[in-house]
Amino acid sequence: MKSPLTTPGPVSFKVARLERETLHDRAYLEVKKAIMSGAIMPGSTITIRAMAAALGTSPMPVREALRRLVAERALEMLPTRSVSLPVMTAEKFEEVSRIRIALEGLVAETAAARITDASIRHMRQINDEMLLPRVQRSPAYLAKNQEFHFTLYQAAGMPVAMSIIESLWLQSGPLLNHVLSDLGFRAANDHHGAMLAALAKGSGKAARAAVEADIADAAAVIVQLLRRKARAAG
Repeated sequence: MKSPLTTPGPVSFKVARLERETLHDRAYLEVKKAIMSGAIMPGSTITIRAMAAALGTSPMPVREALRRLVAERALEMLPTRSVSLPVMTAEKFEEVSRIRIALEGLVAETAAARITDASIRHMRQINDEMLLPRVQRSPAYLAKNQEFHFTLYQAAGMPVAMSIIESLWLQSGPLLNHVLSDLGFRAANDHHGAMLAALAKGSGKAARAAVEADIADAAAVIVQLLRRKARAAG
C-alpha cells in the first residue's frame, strides 16, 4: 500500500482544515488521531510547516500540538526542529501489547453491560465499511479500526482507563500498518464479528475474549516483523 501517510520520511497530511476558534485543540487532536490510527509509519518525520499547511492554519497551534505530543512521548524532537515517531523495539511492543490486552479486555467487558443499541449499530456499520475492498487497502481501514474499538471502550464510562488506552494506542498505533495483509484482514474481521456477536448477547466475557484475541493476534505479527528487522540490522 503506497500512501504519503505510510512512507517513512517527511509526511504530507490529509486532514480536516480547522476553524479559528479551536485551532490549538483541534491541531492536537488531528495529529493525535493520525498517530493512534496508524496513519503515520514509525520513523516518519513531521514538520511544523507541512502540518500547518495541511490544517490551513499558522505554525503556532501546530507547534503547540507537537510539543504536547512530545511531552506525552508519542513523538520525539529532532535536531532539525521537526519531530519523528519513535522507533519501537519488539520487547517494548510486547510489553505495551500485554498491558493493552489486560486493560482493553477489562474495559470491553464493562462496556458490554452498558453499551446502547445505537452504539452497537454504529460499530456494525463501521465493521461493514472495513470489509469493503477499497477500504481494506487504504489508511481509512486503520482509522475505522480505531473508531470501532473506541466506540466500544467509550461505552464503559471509564475515563481514567480511556486516558491510559489512548496513551498506549499512541505508542502501538503506528505499527498497525504491518498487519495490513490478507491474513491481518481475516483475523481482524473474525474478531470484530465475535465482538459484535458478544455485544448482541450482552456477554461481557465473550466481548473481553474477542478484544484480547484481536490485540494478541496483531501483536504476534508485529513482534515477528520487528525481530526480523532487528536481526537484519545486525
